[in-house]
Amino acid sequence: MTKKVVIIEDELILQELHMHYVTNLGHDVVACFENGIDAVEFFKDNHADLILMDIRLEGEIDGIETAKKIQETLNIPIIYVSANTNDNVYNRALSTNMNGYLSKPLSSEELENVIESIVSLTDSLVYAQRIQKQLFAKENEIKSIFKEYIYINRPKDIVSGDFCFIGGGNANEEIIVAVGDCTGHGVPGALLSIICYNILKNVTSTHTDLKVIINQLYIELKSMLSPIFAEHEVHDSIDIAIFKLKKGSSEIEIVGSKREFIYYDSLNNKNKLLKLRLKGDEESNSSLIKINFNKDDVFYFYSDGITDQFGGFLDKKLSRKRLISFLDSEYLNNDLTSIQVQLNIFLRKWQGKTNQTDDMIFLALKPSLCFQ
Repeated sequence: MTKKVVIIEDELILQELHMHYVTNLGHDVVACFENGIDAVEFFKDNHADLILMDIRLEGEIDGIETAKKIQETLNIPIIYVSANTNDNVYNRALSTNMNGYLSKPLSSEELENVIESIVSLTDSLVYAQRIQKQLFAKENEIKSIFKEYIYINRPKDIVSGDFCFIGGGNANEEIIVAVGDCTGHGVPGALLSIICYNILKNVTSTHTDLKVIINQLYIELKSMLSPIFAEHEVHDSIDIAIFKLKKGSSEIEIVGSKREFIYYDSLNNKNKLLKLRLKGDEESNSSLIKINFNKDDVFYFYSDGITDQFGGFLDKKLSRKRLISFLDSEYLNNDLTSIQVQLNIFLRKWQGKTNQTDDMIFLALKPSLCFQ
């Protein structure tokens, strides 16, 4: 797989040598820089698959500081190429989540081995993505159940910590749906999402009470992660909204933790923001919301990757307020298929050239159309 490589090296002879190595290995050098400031500017509007980074650079910032500034907005593998073997320098480099540290003079064989390892990692992530897509709710499944819907699923990286779950004992009579946002994104978030998905699958096969389901989710998740908690200070968890619909009923039950949803009340032509939180310190005190819906009522569930996305003229978060303002737009009709097209355009325009902040998931539906 051909990689797009950027070389940041202040010695022009070594720059040329590294360019020669990279192209001979079948990859493309898209840019070369002698100082960190120019490299940081380049990555404001561009991307690459790999950076070969010298540590001692011309100008105000060295290679490690350059890497930190680039990694504030982009997740790009970085291989340091340096003659400096000082332990303090190496530890600073480690703090930038480097993918390799090669000593000068660099050989073609060393570079080939490191690039091959990155290619293998990418292949593994793509395979992990296929596993996630196979496990989690698929769009054709969502379409068959909800008839009219909005579904957006945009991982920040190849794999995602956000997911949609559809389960329940009898899908023809009752359906249980969850929209989950696991801690982090990328590989850590993806691993946690699969754990949470499997817990939900097992619990919903024997329970339909939403309070029991969410309580059991947190109990089992805490139990599974407790050995990690014992050795490291981690706070992995999940923010989630779970709802249940029954055939022949005009009531939707919703439970959740640290999430929110928007409810469009068609009789009053108004979008309402409702928050789902655990009450008190114990999972057993989880609150349950019940709403009697009408024919054209709509429920919008989403992760905070939507509302936390930076963009716009002032590079601010999208926010709940702006999302609701979009949904209140007069030019939108009540057709969810049409709204999805406009929502995708709205999100893309807001993001502009800004990098995606977090995983995104968005699910909207008219419960009155379920089971039809």
